[in-house]
Amino acid sequence: MCVCVCVCEGANRASRKLRGRQRDSLLSIMMPIMNVHLSLLMLAVCVFGQELPSSPHGCTEGSCYPATGNLLIGRAVNLTATSTCGLNGPERYCIVSHLQQPEKCFECNSQHPYDPNVHSNSHRIENVIYLTDSNRVNTWWQSVHGQESVSIRLNLEAEFHFTHLIMKFKTFRPASLVIERSADFGRTWRPYRYYASNCTRTFPSIPANGLHHINDIICEERYSDIEPSTNGEVIYKVLDPAIPVKDPYSLDIQDLLRITNLRINFTKLNTLGDDLLDRRPEVLQKYYYAIYELVVRGSCFCYGHASECAPVPGVDAREIGMIHGRCVCKHNTEGLNCERCRNFHHDLPWRPAEAENPHTCRECNCNGHSDHCHFDMAVYMATGNVSGGVCDDCLHNTMGRNCETCKPFYYQDPNRDVRDPRVCISCDCDPVGSLEGGVCDTHTDFEMGMIAGQCRCKVNVKGTRCDDCKESYYGLSQNDPLGCQPCNCDPRGIIVMGAPCDQISGDCSCKRYVTGRYCNQCLPEYWGLSNDLAGCRPCDCDFGGAFNNRCMMETGQCDCRRHLIGRQCSDVQPGYFCAPLDFYKYEAEDATGHSPADPVLPGQVRQQATNDCVQHLSNQLRRHRRHRNIAKSQQHQAALRRIRQLQQTPDVRTVHREHTLSHMVTWTGPGFSRVKDGAGLVFTIDNIPYAMEYDIMIRYEPESTENWEAVVSITSVELPSSLRCGNLLPTEQLYTVTLPHHNRYIQMPRPFCFEPSNRYVVTIRFQRHGATHRHLTAFILIDSLVLIPKYTELPGFQGNTPESEQRQEEMIRYMCLDSFMITPMPALAEMCSKLICSISSIIHDGALPCECDPQGSLSGECDVVGGQCRCKPNVIGRRCDQCAPGTYGFGVSGCTACDCHSDGSLSHQCDPVTGQCQCRQGATGRQCSDCQPGQWGFPSCTPCQCNGHADLCDPRTGECRGCRDFTAGHLCERCMDTFFGNPALGSGQHCRPCPCPNNPNSDNFNALSCQVDHTSDQIMCNCKQGYMGLRCDQCAPGYYGNPEQPGGQCFPCECNGNIDTQDPESCDPRTGECIKCLYNTDGPSCAQCQIGYYGNALAHDCRRCTCVTAGTLQSACNDGHCDCDRQTGACLCREHVVGHNCDQCAPNYWNFGQDQGCEPCNCNSQHALGTHCNMFTGQCHCHSGFGGKQCTECELFHWGDPREQCHECNCNPEGTEIAQCDRLTGACECREGAAGLQCNQCARGFTGIFPKCIQCHPCFQLWDDALCQIRRDLDHIQSRVQEILKGGITPGAGDARIKELEGKLKQVKDLIITQDRDRVYQLIGQSIDDLRAEIALTDGRLMAMGQELNTTAETDRALRHTLDNMEKELRDLNTTVTDKQELLELFGSGFADQFEKVKQYYQESLQAEMKCNASVFGPMSPVEESNKTRARTEDLLDEIENSINRNVAAHNKSLSDLQKQAHDLHKQVNQLSDQVCGGHSNNSVNGSCPDSRCGGAGCHDNQGNRVCGGVGCSGTVGTSVAALNDTRNVTDSLNTASKELQKVSKKLQDIAAMTQKLKNQTINTLEKANKLSKELKESNKNLTEFIEKIKNFLTEEGADPESIEKVAQEVLSITLPLNRTVLDKMIAQIKESLSNISNIEGIVSQTTLHTTKVKELLDAAKEAKRRAEEVKDMTNITKEALKASGKAIEKAQAALKEAHNNLNSTRNATAEVEGKLVSLDAKQMDVMMRLINLSKEVEALKNKTEQNRQMAIEAKALADNATDLTSSLEQSLNNTEKQYRELQMKIESLGGVSGGLKDINQRVKDLKEDAEKWLKNATSGIRELDELEEKFKNNERRMEKQRLELDKLKDNATSVRDEIRHRVQNYNTCVR
Repeated sequence: MCVCVCVCEGANRASRKLRGRQRDSLLSIMMPIMNVHLSLLMLAVCVFGQELPSSPHGCTEGSCYPATGNLLIGRAVNLTATSTCGLNGPERYCIVSHLQQPEKCFECNSQHPYDPNVHSNSHRIENVIYLTDSNRVNTWWQSVHGQESVSIRLNLEAEFHFTHLIMKFKTFRPASLVIERSADFGRTWRPYRYYASNCTRTFPSIPANGLHHINDIICEERYSDIEPSTNGEVIYKVLDPAIPVKDPYSLDIQDLLRITNLRINFTKLNTLGDDLLDRRPEVLQKYYYAIYELVVRGSCFCYGHASECAPVPGVDAREIGMIHGRCVCKHNTEGLNCERCRNFHHDLPWRPAEAENPHTCRECNCNGHSDHCHFDMAVYMATGNVSGGVCDDCLHNTMGRNCETCKPFYYQDPNRDVRDPRVCISCDCDPVGSLEGGVCDTHTDFEMGMIAGQCRCKVNVKGTRCDDCKESYYGLSQNDPLGCQPCNCDPRGIIVMGAPCDQISGDCSCKRYVTGRYCNQCLPEYWGLSNDLAGCRPCDCDFGGAFNNRCMMETGQCDCRRHLIGRQCSDVQPGYFCAPLDFYKYEAEDATGHSPADPVLPGQVRQQATNDCVQHLSNQLRRHRRHRNIAKSQQHQAALRRIRQLQQTPDVRTVHREHTLSHMVTWTGPGFSRVKDGAGLVFTIDNIPYAMEYDIMIRYEPESTENWEAVVSITSVELPSSLRCGNLLPTEQLYTVTLPHHNRYIQMPRPFCFEPSNRYVVTIRFQRHGATHRHLTAFILIDSLVLIPKYTELPGFQGNTPESEQRQEEMIRYMCLDSFMITPMPALAEMCSKLICSISSIIHDGALPCECDPQGSLSGECDVVGGQCRCKPNVIGRRCDQCAPGTYGFGVSGCTACDCHSDGSLSHQCDPVTGQCQCRQGATGRQCSDCQPGQWGFPSCTPCQCNGHADLCDPRTGECRGCRDFTAGHLCERCMDTFFGNPALGSGQHCRPCPCPNNPNSDNFNALSCQVDHTSDQIMCNCKQGYMGLRCDQCAPGYYGNPEQPGGQCFPCECNGNIDTQDPESCDPRTGECIKCLYNTDGPSCAQCQIGYYGNALAHDCRRCTCVTAGTLQSACNDGHCDCDRQTGACLCREHVVGHNCDQCAPNYWNFGQDQGCEPCNCNSQHALGTHCNMFTGQCHCHSGFGGKQCTECELFHWGDPREQCHECNCNPEGTEIAQCDRLTGACECREGAAGLQCNQCARGFTGIFPKCIQCHPCFQLWDDALCQIRRDLDHIQSRVQEILKGGITPGAGDARIKELEGKLKQVKDLIITQDRDRVYQLIGQSIDDLRAEIALTDGRLMAMGQELNTTAETDRALRHTLDNMEKELRDLNTTVTDKQELLELFGSGFADQFEKVKQYYQESLQAEMKCNASVFGPMSPVEESNKTRARTEDLLDEIENSINRNVAAHNKSLSDLQKQAHDLHKQVNQLSDQVCGGHSNNSVNGSCPDSRCGGAGCHDNQGNRVCGGVGCSGTVGTSVAALNDTRNVTDSLNTASKELQKVSKKLQDIAAMTQKLKNQTINTLEKANKLSKELKESNKNLTEFIEKIKNFLTEEGADPESIEKVAQEVLSITLPLNRTVLDKMIAQIKESLSNISNIEGIVSQTTLHTTKVKELLDAAKEAKRRAEEVKDMTNITKEALKASGKAIEKAQAALKEAHNNLNSTRNATAEVEGKLVSLDAKQMDVMMRLINLSKEVEALKNKTEQNRQMAIEAKALADNATDLTSSLEQSLNNTEKQYRELQMKIESLGGVSGGLKDINQRVKDLKEDAEKWLKNATSGIRELDELEEKFKNNERRMEKQRLELDKLKDNATSVRDEIRHRVQNYNTCVR
């Protein structure tokens, strides 16, 4: 659209500038050459399209636009200017460019229009339309000279698109101008753009920072320079190409382009500055606005709906190239600018056309019933922006938005088209069922329920004519206001298909299981009326849990039997259960047993085989006695005794079995009844619930592999009376069944009918099957008798109904009956549980109560099927009401296990109530686990040994109980404490009281015990704590009192633990006063800290005061220590010093350490952050900008008055000497060339952009001197004006004049005083005349002075403005010089051959500039030099243009050559593509190459991936890919082998690491051994010294016997850690460990050998890899070699693993040695501690005297023995140290192996890098692998042998350890 037009027009103007380069100014040199190339290219692109419509397709597919052109053509009458020279007569003007020519001024006469022949000096505004006249002579418009505010205005007759503006000036371009637009024919104006040489000064409110948005209003400076002096251009583009436009059709862009008026306001002339120096009018004759050409580029504004425009009505201009203002509209639009839709085309809203959417106005759809419509936005939005046209004045009885519906009382004929004039016909309705006088539906709409012609029926009526009742209604009647009556059918019960009821009778049509007139009831045995297909659902009541199959219609609840719940009565109420099929079982333990001969039992009694046996054995016994055959006689006697014992065995006996977790419970009840062969059981049955037949089943468990048989007799006590059993005969039934030994139950062949309220007796005889005699040793275990109901007789199973047959089939399919035959019963299927509950409910008329025993069960609930309650521990029974076998004591906690002792009881059973077991003879107790009283040690009971002082002892330990005669001890073998003597039996001694000092029962007994010293025959008292002396009659150290007196006691000295209780002088022994207080305490009770200390003396926590002397009062300190509070430790601080230790100043104080204390901070309250400061420096924390100690000064690098505000200097570091500015003014000290308050500007006399300031041209000094002189003159004038205004004295009004006026005033005053009225009047009149003249004169003078002041002020402002402009122009001039220098450098880099010429002309330009600067004061005119410079520059530009043209031609030729080469290259690429890819590269536009299956150069698939080669392609790529795949397969195999070798390498690294770790551990162990040896030497030395002390003590005189005895006891109590034998064994064990450690060298060496073999294998693999790359057929061989390599690697891994295990074993052995050393260390430390304690006691005994030499000699002998033992210990430890040195040497020898492992690791890494060459010698590698495998096997056998040796070593070490422990224990026992 217009964006492209703007770009093309810009290119057009750029080309015009290029063609007119000879007439441009010097500034055009700054245009880069690349812009010239770009302009030529854009010109070529736009040359054919800029004058044509923008859309080649016309206006059918999108927007279209008229051709653009100059809007001034044909509109000369609409173009006006506010100033034109010579309109009122000839005017003189001059030019700047021709000062050296004789004629420099001309005449302008614009009274007549321009005529080249007659009025060539007419310069009206219409001259700007064309550049030249018919004679190719330039024409221009010119304003009146000296007039700055001038406007040019273009008024258009319609809206136009304005794209850009071009103005070409004859004179200087304006210093400032504004371009404005109006879109409402001049009523309001808005600016487009501001231009000024200094935007900030000229238009301060307009931003000048560049264009950011397309509609920004900014100010630009690039078109306002004084250069060029002529042919300068101003170009404005509405849409800047540098700013992208997202939507060129948006309202903002359209509004930006639309104009009706354009105005150009020139606000300031560009001058050379001489008008400021010279105010003559002649100077201004050369300053005016003059324009050669004005181009207002645009087009007719048609909103994209027209491609051409026609003249506006009333505009008769028809010039060629004129852009007319009336659009020739398309897209069904109309209007001057196509701003609205055509008549009857309002179905869519009018919109501007877009590139892809013309937004054509659509014709309204009125279906031929109207030709008028309008657009309704609400309708348009309601239709989803589809249609908004609304038809007006519809005809043919139609109505609606599109005249699509009929009017009321008419309807649309469905057989006619909607556009038919007769489409609407009148309604035809039945008056009986219609409403509203027969109104019908206007059209058919099924969604809304409308049918064309359908009458408006009554509420319950339907039909086209309203003559039928609606569905669910019947009985059409005219009197009924609703028309029909409702059927009232229940919608849930009626059939969906068809009418719900009869249209006449109203009867409803019910579903299958629904009944009733209104179909609102279910059939019997159905419920839940709903919308289901059948209407109601079957009740499905449980056949056993419910009385019948009827249920409530609303809820479906069935009529349940007792304790059955749920809708179907299929659930059991909590606390109740369903009886299983074997519920009626009768335990054999509860039956009555009968002997075989009892006539109650059925069947014949067999003869007992034992009778003949007894007779035979008796005869044999008599015969043996006669023949004296004693041996056989004894055998027969034993056999006879056994037979008689068996004869005495009960025929029926209860056998209880305990429940254990390890055995499955295969019985019910407590156990079994053990029945002898021929014996029987009698069961009584009286709890039958339901009259029916029952199957009879016996559960048993045989004891042998013989089969048994049972003879069963069932008899009813009363005659059957029930309907089911009353007609059955006989009442007694006899069965005989066989009990196979491999079964556990047997069922009678036929059932028996049982009935309630009757009693039955079941008698059973059990005997061996097929035997003729009864055997004494034959028994069978009978569990129970079970009655199983014949469920097929019950309702629900009878008959041939599908339900009955299904239930019978489910009972069989799920094996429901079989589940109750065996014990334990398996888990029931869910279907079985449901059926069993139904059967139980019928038999018992509901569910049975759980009746769980509250004591034996965990809760009142039980299992739903079976009723088993959850029992407590050791409780059994369904109701949890009895103890399990082997338990007793049924109660709230369950039952307790009997735990009968196996040795003392006859069985594991006990009394169920008391728990008493049946004890053997000699055993007693509940568990039969105790001996008889007076004995102990069950089961080998022996009499108690109490030395006659007790009768009873502990039954397990034998410890005597109740020792008499003051005895005590395990066997009453010693006297009790406080007594002495020997109470052993036979000693003849008794226990006597200890005299310490009196008897134990007295009030003066102070001992714990005493004993007799048989050596001295004295009694030794063991005193209580606090007492001492032979008779404990003295107070011990640390105690006080008078124990020697009766009733006297010793009390601890109350010193709060702060004395040495071993020191006799620590407290007074009589008064208890504390004397030697410890722990820095003081006082009579040591209850307080000493002076200079504080804390809690009671907790030994007195610490020295930590007062800081610099902050504490000097009076509280002495010698560097200060006193403090003895409780808290608080110190006495100096003034304004605080802290617990007086270590800091108080808040807001400082100068810590002074004698007077701390000083106040005195921080400034306004400038400080707070009142606090640094404690040592006093520095306050200041706000930003303030400084000083008290924040009363400005901070560094700040200035100002600190009392008010400090400001930051912000001195520019590039322009200042120092960063600190003047603290009063803030002025920075600037460097040369910098100026400003912050030195961030260039100084006067310098130019450029700071900091790159360049010194100005020397001519600046001349200008600056003149300006300074003018400024001084102005300052002088201004001072004079201020003096005049201040003093009121003006020139000509001196003191004489004032005195004269004062005299006259005095004269008037005198006259008034004399009251001479006439004279007064005369003088007043005369004076008034004089005063009037004087006032007029003064007034004139004042006016002159005012005018002079105004002129002076105006001159001052003008001079200042001129001075500023001159400074700016001077800076711009210097900037121009700098730019020219950079431009020359640019030309030098791009065009080296033309650089010298440009440089030459540039020097000439500099000279011309210097002449221009000097011309201000020189006698010569500089203008002529400027013309010469311009001529030279133009010649230079011509040469540049020619050079560019030549370069363009050369580039075109190079481009043609390149195209030819590209064509040849394309052919070569196709050939190469065919060779490489197998296909040519005939790619399409998107690079898909559809004709080349194999792809080629430049071919891509849909995802953008390159396509080259493939399957079936003959190119080198396909062949390479195939070869690459083969290579990758081989590489993958090699990589696998490489990974395996890497694992081997990792194993070797781990071995090296473990070896190093083991070495480190061994070194640590050796260091510990050395340390231990050193400590033992030290201990030995201390021990020797200690022994010497003991010797000295014993040889001294005065040692008392008690002291010697105590020393001897302490020496004897010393326990040596080990004897010599144990140490020798330990050293031998260490040697064995060291020998095992040496074996690791062979293992590591063997591993190194194996690794070498692996390396050789890898070398062979390298060569095999090379061969595989050359020949592909070797791949299979390579794979086989790799498999063999894998096997070898696995074996190597196994060997490495074994080596790893060996290292672990070695490490464990070392750890064990280290552990033993630690044990030695611990025991040695124990010895040392004992020696230390003993040394302390010896020091306390030095002052005592020696009394018994014999005891001393014995103690000395014992000490010598201890010395010998210690010496042997030292020798053993020396041997240990030697052995560990050997261990260290062997461990260090392993270091070489570790290094070898590291080398192996490095070689493996190298082999990984060369893995691609492995497969050369694979064949020979297989043979080597076989050899390596054999070597590995040998190594494995060797390692297995070593493992066995290590196991033996481990066993030996374990045995040695146990032996050491045993020996140590014996040794310790012997020593003690």
